[in-house]
Amino acid sequence: MSNENLQQKNIPATPDISEVLKTVGSPRLDPYRVFFQCDSDTQLLGAYFWGQTISVAFQPTLAMYEIALRNAVHRSASDFSSKGTSESYPWYDRAQDGAVRIGGKTLLKLNEVLYSGEPPLRRSPQPSPDSVVASLSFGFWPSMLAGLSKREQTLILSKAFRAHPKSHPRFWGVQENVTDLISTLKGIQDLRNAVAHHEPIWKSHRLSGAETHWSQSVRSLREKHAAMLTVMAWCCPASAAAAEHSFATRLFKSICSTNAVLAFKVDPFGAGRMQLFNPPVLTAVSAAGQ
Repeated sequence: MSNENLQQKNIPATPDISEVLKTVGSPRLDPYRVFFQCDSDTQLLGAYFWGQTISVAFQPTLAMYEIALRNAVHRSASDFSSKGTSESYPWYDRAQDGAVRIGGKTLLKLNEVLYSGEPPLRRSPQPSPDSVVASLSFGFWPSMLAGLSKREQTLILSKAFRAHPKSHPRFWGVQENVTDLISTLKGIQDLRNAVAHHEPIWKSHRLSGAETHWSQSVRSLREKHAAMLTVMAWCCPASAAAAEHSFATRLFKSICSTNAVLAFKVDPFGAGRMQLFNPPVLTAVSAAGQ
């Protein structure tokens, strides 16, 4: 943006780093100063900008992961509840034959979609199964899977995670295997919540708990990204392959690197500067020619 345009927007041409840091505040910045070993205000702002950018870099994969997970569980639960007659069945609705077991807070979240008013009455018409699934929160799915009966788990997990190397009712009949899966899903859920709430995702308590240097957090964040792709591949190998080869993953791998952290600390405003895409040549099409 030109200096003239900046002046029109009342934006200074040169950022005052000390004023920026004052606005953000010490309580939020002090953990960056210590963990990223910042010796100057420039380095501190760079570390803070990197923390923002790494969260942004996770979002496309998180979005693809959520869609792949929920749709895989939806199809599998539908197949289970409908006895193989439908891939989009109200498996969550206790008024329907074959509904799966859902209780506790998970049921409350579901009822918010199925009921309205005070006292709550069933919506009429009821939303379609696909609409219900799209309305449920990210955190619904790990809790829902954990609350299934053992028989429901063995059959639903086998088809929902069909590409898992050991996916079979016998494998999912072992509680330890189910517990490991749910733990992985909840770990990704925690990361997603931190990203959504603009919280620093590089902190040790959000990762393995053993990170004592920012370079270790970089490595652990790459492992988190890889774990999402792995779970996505269990649900839908094609979606995982698409995410792996996407621009979003190339961007993530570039940002989630020690070189990127160092670049941000040296130059908060120039780090990651890239050549702009050339705009495509657009040709107007007349209505008659459509």
